[in-house]
Amino acid sequence: MCEIMENNENQRNKRNDHFPKIILLILAAEFCERMSYSGMRVFLTLYLRNKLDYTDDEAKEIYHMFNGMVSLCPVFGGIVADNYLGKYRTILYMMFIYVLGNSLVAVTAIPQLMFPGRLCTLLGLFLIAIGTGGIRPCVTAFGGEQFALPEQERLLTLYFSILYFNLCVGSLIAKTLAPIFRGDVHCFGDKDCYPLAFGAPVIVIIISIVVFVCGRRHYKIKDPKGNIVVDFTKCVYLGLKLKITKRRQNKHSHWLESTRHKYDNKFICDVKRTLSILKLFIVTPIFWSLLEQMGSSWALQASRMDGRLGSYMIKPDQLIVLSPISVMSFIALSQKYLYPCLAKWNLLTNPLNKLKLGGIMAALAFVASASVETYLKTTYPELPQKGFTQLRIFNGNHCSVTIYNEAKNISYTIPTLSQFTNTKINVFNKESVHLNFLSNCSQIKYKELILEEKKANSFFLTKNNIYIYDDNIEKSKSGFPIIRFLITDDVKKPIEMYNMKTNNIEVNISTNNINDRWEVFRSKYYIKVGGREILHNTQLESGGVYNIIVAKDTTDYIANVILVTEPNSITILLLIPQFIFLSIAEVMYAVTGSELAFREAPENMKAVVGSIWILMQAFGNILIIIFTRLLVNVQMQTQFIMYASLMFLSMLIFHYQSRNYKFAEKIEDEELQEMKGHSKYNTNEVEYKFNDTNSEELNDLTKQ
Repeated sequence: MCEIMENNENQRNKRNDHFPKIILLILAAEFCERMSYSGMRVFLTLYLRNKLDYTDDEAKEIYHMFNGMVSLCPVFGGIVADNYLGKYRTILYMMFIYVLGNSLVAVTAIPQLMFPGRLCTLLGLFLIAIGTGGIRPCVTAFGGEQFALPEQERLLTLYFSILYFNLCVGSLIAKTLAPIFRGDVHCFGDKDCYPLAFGAPVIVIIISIVVFVCGRRHYKIKDPKGNIVVDFTKCVYLGLKLKITKRRQNKHSHWLESTRHKYDNKFICDVKRTLSILKLFIVTPIFWSLLEQMGSSWALQASRMDGRLGSYMIKPDQLIVLSPISVMSFIALSQKYLYPCLAKWNLLTNPLNKLKLGGIMAALAFVASASVETYLKTTYPELPQKGFTQLRIFNGNHCSVTIYNEAKNISYTIPTLSQFTNTKINVFNKESVHLNFLSNCSQIKYKELILEEKKANSFFLTKNNIYIYDDNIEKSKSGFPIIRFLITDDVKKPIEMYNMKTNNIEVNISTNNINDRWEVFRSKYYIKVGGREILHNTQLESGGVYNIIVAKDTTDYIANVILVTEPNSITILLLIPQFIFLSIAEVMYAVTGSELAFREAPENMKAVVGSIWILMQAFGNILIIIFTRLLVNVQMQTQFIMYASLMFLSMLIFHYQSRNYKFAEKIEDEELQEMKGHSKYNTNEVEYKFNDTNSEELNDLTKQ
């Protein structure tokens, strides 16, 4: 009989040493969900700006509103799961909502369908936020419920590590592939393919649903038992209410003590302890307001830089892949080498010091981004300013033309197929300027030009006419080269522009004096007029704005490419240090902070702390939206310096708040010592009473 019991015990221990197989399905489902979400978020800012025509600030605001919703919804998702649906059904239903939202965004991105782009996209993002908000808080806990505790406590700890690594790998793959789907594939007549970039995550999340449902019969599914977050909120609300309404009657040492009529002493003590922990993290939204801009402000910054790396072009939304790589690398290196090495000199042994260093690293990352932005600003086009106008005159004649005006101090000889540019002509509202022309091949001798304030006024001079058009010298939001053809009256044949890399016709136009702007691929081109090549091996670079003049001299067609706006020339590799700094900050602050909050929280308050930690991300995104509105006319490098200053200031506040913080272990030790002392005192009291009273009195005292 003993042998049978021993064998059963061995078999039970053997089972407890292995992962529950059903966990693999949960890990696979969460891998797909994280891959879908991360992939879609990578290029969202660029899509809002490039395709839906939002401004940089508007695209940034919508991106952070979406992130804020994603961080806010998990709190409500956890309440729904714990009080009504249970974790399994909540995850499953929210996955379907996620698919609906992602599908709507993907379909809306197809231009031929003519859906109301902004409305449908915002509605789709709202559904995605609800979906991922319901999935996020439940998957981790649902996976933990599959373990037999306390027998599999060690495996549960390992599960959380594997889950975090799993999320990082899914994010890494998504952030690598999503920009390729967006930029390297061309569909529906566009030079990119946002429908594929949004559609691929839909397929991934559908796979996630199939994988998750496969384990339906094998999951341990628990019934809803109520949500501790709700109880915590009610207790705090009641305490504050009583403190305000009954201030004179409230004689308790702590305002939460007034809730004793409804909550037991243990619960109130846990709430107090939790509030003391959360007080430490009051500055955490500042950190998240920096970290979350990796996908918005920094993506916009990268879109204005030169992505060439040899023969490969780094896309602006592709550089963010450095984040998961840096995070995973630094976690491994710090745990194995850095922290043990520093511990020998008693450095960074306190998690509070890691948080401070992480905040400083985040601030330094934004100092670096401000430095890059200051350098990058030198390549931005000089836009028309208030009180000034810009004047450009393009000479389409096969001889030089001299222009002059004494009032505006203009005197210049424009060579053949070239331009005159003055970007600082004083003008108020509208002003008439009389220009004189001197040329051997043009009939134009005198012209009155109307110049408007804060405009780029451009004129195309031909043999018999001057054509006027409002110019746009801004770079392409998508980072492509932009061209405009200026064609003289005597060019009667069609013009073709060939991409030498793809050997395809990129532009095919009939004769028209002033053509619209065209976005083309970065490549070398040659131009044909009526099938005859007139310009060869012309390189067009990303971000450049070009005017191509096509004319006819006495014998043949001629052409020249004029650079209006300088192309992107500062390498995108300069952004690498700030990405690495912020990734290290994420490990030292976000990872350490979440671990510290979880470890320090009372056992039955860990869900509360986890929910509020996620809420901090939402508040960080709200801060970005507020600052974006307030600083709408402030230059980007100044905004980066402001964020860095706020981070430094928040670390000073954190240092002040954490000076006298007592860790949970120390509090438990003090309470234990106090209990021992109190026990000794009671024993002496009993012994003293025993000497002066009868045994009946002693019995009464012992009962008390």
